[in-house]
Amino acid sequence: MRMAYRIDEGSLTSPTPWQDQSINVLMPRDAKVQGTSLVIARDRLALGLTFQDYVIQQRQNFAAQLAGFELIADTAGQIDGREAHFLEIAWRSDGKPIQQVVAMVLHREDAILNFTGSIPGGPDAESRNALVAAITSFTFATA
Repeated sequence: MRMAYRIDEGSLTSPTPWQDQSINVLMPRDAKVQGTSLVIARDRLALGLTFQDYVIQQRQNFAAQLAGFELIADTAGQIDGREAHFLEIAWRSDGKPIQQVVAMVLHREDAILNFTGSIPGGPDAESRNALVAAITSFTFATA
């Protein structure tokens, strides 16, 4: 079974199906805050883990690994009709504030799509709202 894989610049075809483990990094050209970015990454649920277990694990990882971690918002929701969980966090990198909006979406039974919007320098409502709008506008490809 052949697999077609598309990216913005083009596509490739492999003779057998491959698992996509790519990470996409998008940076708005006209961002008010330089360095604002949106990262889209793929992950898998470990055997026996539920989506809610995954969310709890990610929240614990953030709290343990990010200096000055602060949980600003924590809510369940949906993206394109699929179960999702949203976090808004703040932390410090090399003493400098970072604000992030995070969305974890159950893509398939065992596949998670993670969106992480980052604003270096701390809170900026315009940048935050643009990241949230981009994340929540995501639509899944049809098979």
